[in-house]
Amino acid sequence: MSRRFLVLTPGLAGSNGIAALSRLVVRAVAARQGQASVAVVSLAEPCGAAPLPGVGAPVSGAGGSKGRFAISALRHAWRQPASQVICLHLHLSPVLSMMPRATRSVTVLCGVEAWKPLRPLERRALTRAADLVAISVHTARRFREVNPAFAGRTVHVCHPAIAVRARKRPAARGSAPPTALIVGRMAAAERYNGHDLLLEIWPRVVAQVAGVRLLVVGDGDDRPRLEARAAQLGLGQHVTFLGHVSDEHLDQLYDTSDVFVMPSRGEGFGFVFLEAMHAGMPCVGGTDAAAEISEDGVSGFVVDPARADEVLAAVVRLLTDARLRLRMGQAAARRIAAQFAEPSFHTRWAALLQLSSGTDHQRGATVA
Repeated sequence: MSRRFLVLTPGLAGSNGIAALSRLVVRAVAARQGQASVAVVSLAEPCGAAPLPGVGAPVSGAGGSKGRFAISALRHAWRQPASQVICLHLHLSPVLSMMPRATRSVTVLCGVEAWKPLRPLERRALTRAADLVAISVHTARRFREVNPAFAGRTVHVCHPAIAVRARKRPAARGSAPPTALIVGRMAAAERYNGHDLLLEIWPRVVAQVAGVRLLVVGDGDDRPRLEARAAQLGLGQHVTFLGHVSDEHLDQLYDTSDVFVMPSRGEGFGFVFLEAMHAGMPCVGGTDAAAEISEDGVSGFVVDPARADEVLAAVVRLLTDARLRLRMGQAAARRIAAQFAEPSFHTRWAALLQLSSGTDHQRGATVA
């Protein structure tokens, strides 16, 4: 009899990283096990069971109610006590402690939520979990640093991916004026994506690159402060805050901008790097998980966000050297096709499922 899988997720709709990862995992499990073998319980989706485009399995929504989510998850688990549960966010893990002992569980560590000391219920759930999976080596490392009780615990790493599609890339962008792009949430409680750093160095970028523009995509409660800082620095003509944009508009920005730059110091993975590189953009990223996606000196530059001069030099070099941009952009697109296309993720995730089922097959999965 084939194993049943239960996927627990904060939400599947939208363009945020957790939703993208959730859709990716459900499709991978459904492709291997068959849609009938997969049940999904989502905290954010509307109440009731309904299919969602791009998911590949029916979804039971809890309408944002944690109590309703727990009841639905437990009902699924107790109906199929030998199921394998895939928990896609640490904050949902406490429900695992109430499931049948026969249930095997995989808990996925995504980013900042795993870089804090575990709460008691989370610690209990992760102690019981059959396997821990992180979406980057960086996330696994930081998890262990703040949770020394798990220092000896194996954490498997499975990098996410994106759906690679045919796209017509410009032979050479060479936009006039040259343009840099950053895509990310602007939240006062996080402030790790590098927006402040870019604004601080941008007057010096303007002094070295005639007419340069910085396009800022994303929204959040910290946006007004950042806009005020840009105005204070006299960057009104050189920095444009676009807010939330449609997927179609974002694709256009990837195709027409010259450089993707996000010198983050706290990125758990970074789907936006995959999207930019797929569009043939060279990237400037920080030494967090971005360094696992972009190859320093090949598809872009990995910089230390604590060293503003290093970030400045990388940005200016790419904005002033069209041949370098083209070469690195082409390398970026090849890397995504080879390592970060969705079929590659299916292979990596299949290895983890077989591992959690008690086999020794680990092809495609790494251990941090």
